[in-house]
Amino acid sequence: MERKRTLDSGFKCNYRSYMKSANPLSDALHVMAHLVGQEGPRTSEQLAACLPTHPVVIRRLLAQMHKAGLVRSTRGHGGGSQLAREAAQISLHDIYLAVGAPPLVQVGNRDNGGGCPIQQLVNQALQDGAREAQRLLEARLQASTLDQLGADFARHLAHHRSLEGHHES
Repeated sequence: MERKRTLDSGFKCNYRSYMKSANPLSDALHVMAHLVGQEGPRTSEQLAACLPTHPVVIRRLLAQMHKAGLVRSTRGHGGGSQLAREAAQISLHDIYLAVGAPPLVQVGNRDNGGGCPIQQLVNQALQDGAREAQRLLEARLQASTLDQLGADFARHLAHHRSLEGHHES
């Protein structure tokens, strides 16, 4: 039996390593969470290592955060970016708005099917659901702050560190 040759045969790669989907909100939340509790500024190189991505991507995100008044940046030796105000004063919705308020829910509507009334009803039902989901997600972002995200991370980290001792024996 002849073995079918595929693109990835012989390689130990994940397709995701070739193409990363762009999610500016997720990246911005990630970067901003890394700035919580920092004494001094963090460079785009330091932050890029956390995502991981290229420092230019981080600088673009930080420029959006700066324009929205969420971070302040200093140039030169010892420079970088840090939160412009307390993490408790920055909602996740503020960050969402800073990256341009991209749609949080997307539905793939089929063409109207040449005027088919059933397809139109299906599309309308999907669009109504997406609008409601968008409203709910935005409300959740408005109710959540960057310090809450940081506290959630601290709990998550503490939990995983407590498990490390159980796996060593």
